[in-house]
Amino acid sequence: MATAAKRPSTTKRGKGKDAGLPEGHLPSEAVAHAISLEFSDLAPSVRRIMDAELEEPGRMHAISLFKASLGVPGDPNRNPAVAIEAGRLVDGVPVEADVAE
Repeated sequence: MATAAKRPSTTKRGKGKDAGLPEGHLPSEAVAHAISLEFSDLAPSVRRIMDAELEEPGRMHAISLFKASLGVPGDPNRNPAVAIEAGRLVDGVPVEADVAE
């Protein structure tokens, strides 16, 4: 039985900055994805921020603060709970006791 020769794929499957993001993703998802690609060990912290009960403006603020804190010694926003608290303030949501965890 003859087999067809394999053809090279016509679609690119690179590891570009948008690889793995769903079409129509939110801006905060793009930031989270970029952090996870660059710093895979931070996935639990990124997930914690993205799973927090925040609206998109607060989530974007929290994940942006977290990203900006990377590589800045002593930045309190490196703690995801602190970044989440700042996101809640943007959303106008009362701050919970999440920081103590």
